Amino acid sequence: MAVSTITRKLLNALKHSRTQRRLYEDPRFHDPHLLKDIGLRWEQGQLVSIHGVEEQSQRNQRNQRHQAETRDAHEKCPHCGSSLA
Repeated sequence: MAVSTITRKLLNALKHSRTQRRLYEDPRFHDPHLLKDIGLRWEQGQLVSIHGVEEQSQRNQRNQRHQAETRDAHEKCPHCGSSLA
């Protein structure tokens, strides 16, 4: 009788542990404030970034524009604007 009680308690503890782990890992059950703190939100049933995801092409364009501005800054005199080359 004592063995069956211990076994039942052990099984209940394992079920409880599994349920708690599943609730912790599933973002659907997280508090909206917690999700906001880590930069996420629910939108139409999907978890998305608050800051948005930048497309690769937009990132490349921004990097190219920055490189061109930097190159122009090094090729022109900062005082008069004449070409240094």
